[in-house]
Amino acid sequence: MRLKGFFLGAVLFLFLALPLWALDPNRASVEELAALPGIGRGLARRIVEYRRQHGPFRSPEDLLKVKGIGPRRLERLRPYLEFPESPPSGMKVSAGEASPAPGRSYIYRWVDEKGVVHFTEFPEEIPPRFRSRAERIPFPAGSPRAEAPPAPSPETPGPAREPSRPKTDILGRDLKWYREEVLRLVKERDRLRRQIEENRQAMRLLHGGSPIARRGTRTEYGIKLGQGPILRRWAEYKRLRRINQELEKRLSEVEYRLRKGLYREALRTYAPEEVLRYLKEVRKRLK
Repeated sequence: MRLKGFFLGAVLFLFLALPLWALDPNRASVEELAALPGIGRGLARRIVEYRRQHGPFRSPEDLLKVKGIGPRRLERLRPYLEFPESPPSGMKVSAGEASPAPGRSYIYRWVDEKGVVHFTEFPEEIPPRFRSRAERIPFPAGSPRAEAPPAPSPETPGPAREPSRPKTDILGRDLKWYREEVLRLVKERDRLRRQIEENRQAMRLLHGGSPIARRGTRTEYGIKLGQGPILRRWAEYKRLRRINQELEKRLSEVEYRLRKGLYREALRTYAPEEVLRYLKEVRKRLK
């Protein structure tokens, strides 16, 4: 009886001590990595971000390059990791030859209710209420900032050249795109302001019982008074008030994107310095 209990205890110990699965860190999502022992959600995000910028991990020792992973934590994680596509030892693989993980060739862009732009590699991280407005963007295999400059040829000695900085962000958007986006936002802001003011004037006429407000024609975001069918003034007044609430909410989103949102988006996407200087000037003019 004691021997049987000892045998069952040993089996139970092995069942709990040994991992039941092995995870490929080059294909695992943030949630899957966070489930590993000693890996929280923050460290899992850093692993995914490092993988996206520098390419796939070739061996468990490559994880030591991620901030927050030391030798002790790596030894704890080693039984849970597998590298099925690791090249043989001694073989060098350039970053340009590393194929992206399947299903990870896109990033997703979405905007929350405050107008803040977010980017994620995994669509399941987008809150359900924003998924219908999320935009899927093709993502290049390697970030321009992660590519190493070519080594100088030994046959042509001379001063080392500084690597040319990329003229676009990681989404391929240059200074021209940001100028057009700012111009579009300014036009939309002015249009919203004009429409809101026109609706306010119409609401004052409807509330005051002006003769010109007896007739009118509805538009998509307002009303044209003076001609058309006879109006129900109180109903039209409430309709314009409801439309103005939506327009004012949209106006606040556009103004926030002009003042802060677009600049923060440029920082997240590693925009070049000329783009950041231009957006800083835009923010000063808007103040």
